[in-house]
Parts: sequence; C-alpha cells; structure tokens
Amino acid sequence: MINPEADRVLITGAAGAIGTALRVGLRSHWRHLRLTDVRPLQDLAGNEEMVVADIADRAAVEGMMRDVRAVVHLAGVVGTYTLEDLFRVNARGLFDVLEAARLAAVERIVFASSNHAFGCYPITEKVSPDLPPRPDSLYGVFKAWGETMLRHYYDRYAIRSVSLRIGTFRPQPIDQRSLATWISPADIAHLVDVSLRHPDPGCLVVNGYSRNTRLKTIDPNWSTLGYRPNDDAEDFRDMLRAKGIDVDAPDRDEWEWPEHGGAFPRTPERPVR
Repeated sequence: MINPEADRVLITGAAGAIGTALRVGLRSHWRHLRLTDVRPLQDLAGNEEMVVADIADRAAVEGMMRDVRAVVHLAGVVGTYTLEDLFRVNARGLFDVLEAARLAAVERIVFASSNHAFGCYPITEKVSPDLPPRPDSLYGVFKAWGETMLRHYYDRYAIRSVSLRIGTFRPQPIDQRSLATWISPADIAHLVDVSLRHPDPGCLVVNGYSRNTRLKTIDPNWSTLGYRPNDDAEDFRDMLRAKGIDVDAPDRDEWEWPEHGGAFPRTPERPVR
C-alpha cells in the first residue's frame, strides 16, 4: 500500500486539465508530490516539486523517478496531433515511463487510459472492463496498448497498476453523450486517490465515470477498488437543455452517436505514413 504521508508520487502531465484537478484533490493529504510537464507551474504548494521536462526525454524521465514509490501517468497527446507525435509521446514516452519506473523499483502505476479503448462497442451494449478492447481510433489503440504493457509489467515484474478508462472529463457535462460518460474533477481525484491507496489492485482496469444516472457500463470494478463517486451528470440536464442540447432522447434510449466513442468511430483517421 502506498502511504500518503511518507511516499513520493510522481504525476506526469501535471499542467493539464486532469493534472490540475488532481493537484487540487490530492495535495492536502499526499505529502510528497513530484510534478512534471513540458510547461512550468507557478503556484506550487509546499509539498509539491516541479520538474520541467519532455516525457520523451528518457534521461529526464529516469532522473525524475528517483525516490518515487508511485506514478500517475497522465502525459499524452490528444485532440490535434500528428502520427509522429502520437508515437513519440503515447507509445515511446509511455514505454520510457514504465521502464524507468521498473528500474527505479516503483511499486504502483496509475495510467490515464480512455473510454476510446472500447469506443467501437454499440452504445446499446453495456460494456465491462472484462470485455476485449475495441478502440475507435489510433488514439484509442495506443491506450489499449498501454493497458497491455501494464499487464506485461505486472506479470513479469509484479508492478501493481490501475488503468483508468476516463470518460468525458470537464467541470460540467457538455453534450448528450456526456450524460453517460462524464467524470467530474472531484470524482477523478477520488478515483486516483483510491487507486494509489488500494493495498493490492493487481493489474486492474476501471471505467472512469461519475455516478451518472445514464451510465452505459456494467461492473466497472468500482467496488473492487473502493471508488464511490458523488457527482451525477443528470444534475446538469436543465442547463444542457437551455443550451439547445437534446437531453430527452436518452429517456427513449436514443443517443446522438451509436457507439460508446461518440464521434471518434465515425471520424476519418489521420493518414498513416
């Protein structure tokens, strides 16, 4: 079990949206946080230290692993990216983080996977982490690959891990799909917290959503992990309706997108070169 009072936790991608939410949610009770990103952070608390580095810089990654007991790996490209960036950061960068963690005797890794690792399943099918991945994009493929890499590091080197298939992370739900896939800042911090504290998660894959009324997954491994989300996208239904979003169609089990991945499965992939 990772000790929040004594053990150092490294958070990669700490300047991003989820990294910011984790700092707010974790720094009051995790006493030793090491943060890294290509962008510097200016508002460090007394129990935070910053390492400005590119996750694709293997020497820098090895250096930041010193005296680290657990890693929360958020760094990765998303949205607008080139295939080269995807390989450099989400593939080689991930490998370098995992290998540097192994060499430094890190005991726990929490990995920001994505619901796009199973985004090609029909929205009418309630999915479970036990089902085979069905990625909806190259981005989702690399997330599924990361989960497989963590299985390798668990089976070969006994490094415990939790892969979080994170849904729509925003301060509030943004569209019809996020009525099912939203995860709030408070709930993502709680999810990472219990992923670090669990005495022995093995190699666990967990669906990362809030306690949404319209949740489209089953057996997301929340009870195994001890995750008890508080927020529900349903509370924002009137707000979304006022913005012209059709929030009533899901009452009839009608969704804007026919797959769990939303627009991703039907968006043309960038050319592979």
